[in-house]
Amino acid sequence: MKKKHLLIIAILAINILNVQAQHKNSIVQTQRLSNTPKKITAPTPPMGWNSWNNYGCDITEAEFKAQVDYVAANLKQVGYEYMTVDISWYSANVSADFKSPYHHPTYAKHDAAIDKYGRFLPAKNKFPSAANGSFKALADYVHSKGLKFGLHIMRGIPWQAVENDLPILDSKYTARDIANGADVCEWYNATYGIDMRQPGAQEYYNSIFQLYASWDVDFIKVDDLSRPYHAAEITAVRKAIEKSGRDIVFSTSPGVTPITARYHVLNNADMFRVSNDFWDNWGRLKEQFVFANQWSVHAVKFPGHWPDLDMIPVGKIATRSGDGGGERFTLFTKDEQYSMLTLWCIARSPLIIGNDLTQNDAFTLSLLSNPEVIAVNQKGNNQKQIHNADGIIIWQSNCADNKSYTVALFNQKDTATKINFQFKQLGLNGKCTVRDLWDKKDLGIFENDFAASINAHGAGLYKISPVEQD
Repeated sequence: MKKKHLLIIAILAINILNVQAQHKNSIVQTQRLSNTPKKITAPTPPMGWNSWNNYGCDITEAEFKAQVDYVAANLKQVGYEYMTVDISWYSANVSADFKSPYHHPTYAKHDAAIDKYGRFLPAKNKFPSAANGSFKALADYVHSKGLKFGLHIMRGIPWQAVENDLPILDSKYTARDIANGADVCEWYNATYGIDMRQPGAQEYYNSIFQLYASWDVDFIKVDDLSRPYHAAEITAVRKAIEKSGRDIVFSTSPGVTPITARYHVLNNADMFRVSNDFWDNWGRLKEQFVFANQWSVHAVKFPGHWPDLDMIPVGKIATRSGDGGGERFTLFTKDEQYSMLTLWCIARSPLIIGNDLTQNDAFTLSLLSNPEVIAVNQKGNNQKQIHNADGIIIWQSNCADNKSYTVALFNQKDTATKINFQFKQLGLNGKCTVRDLWDKKDLGIFENDFAASINAHGAGLYKISPVEQD
């Protein structure tokens, strides 16, 4: 064999070994970091409101403050606290219109306000109080109401920072040193991915969370992390939050987090999406039962880290949202809404609503604010599905006293069905009291079992307590 060919083979072999070594080191590093759980910032499933479902990419400051005022007056007392401005708060021109640039990969990249270190800044036309380039004033408003302030960001670094090769704060490196042009979000033209193997990459994430901490941000939803799963950037965000010195809830989005990444995500995020974007469609709601069941066995082992079934589409939604369905009140029937809230609560998913709260009717407010139902979400434990057959699904959860139980009965059939529940499924014998949590009334004492008629696509939620024997 000619020396030239031997040299080429040797070079290729060395390159392959280098790639394999880098890949191995990356895996080892991810595993090592995942063995140190993130400090628990959300000891119970986060509750709050997010702008996406109704306002899409272009909520205004006045609209946001109206939602803050509503939560402070009507929902804060039952636990809702995080008020989050979703995507494109830094873009003066991008809206939720499906002709908008962010919806198509061949369209021009959209505009964004950034600082000299390549960090997003609030668009002044949308948020007048941020004319100085800071969300601190808006955060102060939220805090003055006894609530907490949240922001949505995209994974990566703005394309403007890369094309202008801006410096990275507290680093000798620049945006081009860390940007990965082959790792761009497929549905939103705002950022390049970041190659976390490059020096300066962690420093960039540190710099943006330093900025958010200076604004007194309490909650960060980081988009384009879950599908595909970006372990290195999830770890980087977690480290940057810790370095910032501020307790910030870290939420990943969107899409189905792979179950193979369960130990990593449960150690590094406070809440993480387990499904694609969820909307008001019965078929999609049935899918959420599958995801909730799949993750419950893992979630109970990691308290303080919450599988997220996504935002709750009740009331008035899609005024300017990007789901394509158009402005409407939820398409869910009342029974389907009971089914949805019951699943979210007993599975202990974060409770994040996204409708225009100022247009709530009495039913929607009552649905969102039942304290006995919310207590199942906030104080339950050992939640799990215990039956699924012939359109009937049953979940159980331990109550806070670990003596009583919560049981959810779901009827996915198209007709009302009487469901009989045996107390022995909870390990109980004899007599038990049963309380209807949605109706907030005691149903009486039953022996061995009780039965309830559940409407089509509906649910019932009950507290079952053993009667102490004399």
